[in-house]
Amino acid sequence: MTNNIQNTQFELIEKKFNVTSLLLGLVLIGLGCFLFIYSGNIESNMISSSMIFFGIAIVAFAIFLMIAKINSEVYIKTNSPIIKRQLYFDTADFYNLKNAIDNADYNSIEKFKRVDEGNVQLYVVHSKDKKFAAMQLLKYEPFDFVPQTEVKTLEF
Repeated sequence: MTNNIQNTQFELIEKKFNVTSLLLGLVLIGLGCFLFIYSGNIESNMISSSMIFFGIAIVAFAIFLMIAKINSEVYIKTNSPIIKRQLYFDTADFYNLKNAIDNADYNSIEKFKRVDEGNVQLYVVHSKDKKFAAMQLLKYEPFDFVPQTEVKTLEF
């Protein structure tokens, strides 16, 4: 029926390489290795074991940081990070939500009650500074959420 927002590429969103995350990760790896290596010079077994543990923990955190945060998506015009959210609603609100999105009445969406896991999903992509947003309403049909509206984009 329509494009799925999860597979849509927006020309206003760009993937960027996060140099700060890379440098912080490298510094933490260096600190962790230093703790691990220097622990051999400590005579106390308890302190030496603690230094080994913290060294390994810091290296593991640094690797996670580098993998998870090395690439980020930003809104081109303001260089603001992109946030992706999935909001779930009750099936009874589906047609009202669909009408609100089709009629561009986005403020009325806030009045609908959200649920933890529902059959209606509103997938929202927005910039952290709230200058850009894109959304699409999806409905659960056997085995997957199927798009029910076109992808709507807004710039504020």
